[in-house]
Amino acid sequence: MYALDTNILVYAHNIKSPYHSSAKVFVEKVMNERNSGGQLSVCFPAQVLMEFLNVITWHRLEAPLPLPDAIQVVQDYLAEGVSILYPQHTQIDTLMDLLKSVTTRKKIFDVALVATLKDHGVPGLYTVNTKDFEEFTFLDTKNPLR
Repeated sequence: MYALDTNILVYAHNIKSPYHSSAKVFVEKVMNERNSGGQLSVCFPAQVLMEFLNVITWHRLEAPLPLPDAIQVVQDYLAEGVSILYPQHTQIDTLMDLLKSVTTRKKIFDVALVATLKDHGVPGLYTVNTKDFEEFTFLDTKNPLR
């Protein structure tokens, strides 16, 4: 199973992004791939959905969505039955352990995302920013837009 990172969702829903078409096709593809048990092959960390709402409605974006439209996008994903990964009670301990390999405060939210994935046993992340996660060798990161 792979989780989707915020940047993939933003590109898929930001019509002015140069990555819009490829991200939209990719998200539609993975949202239609189910295993033999009928489960989707991707999941969304709750943090990603919150970040998506924040970024896609940002006024500096070339084509921001109005907040009600962004909320509807998230509700549509939820209605599809996508698994949502919520922080576990172990997240702070996992986060503190993972932060030992980080040297800048700018990575705290990326590390929090990795902690959620690790606590849930999710081995992969689809992201455009694969370099941001290189030090986490247990996590398979793939840029699906290349």
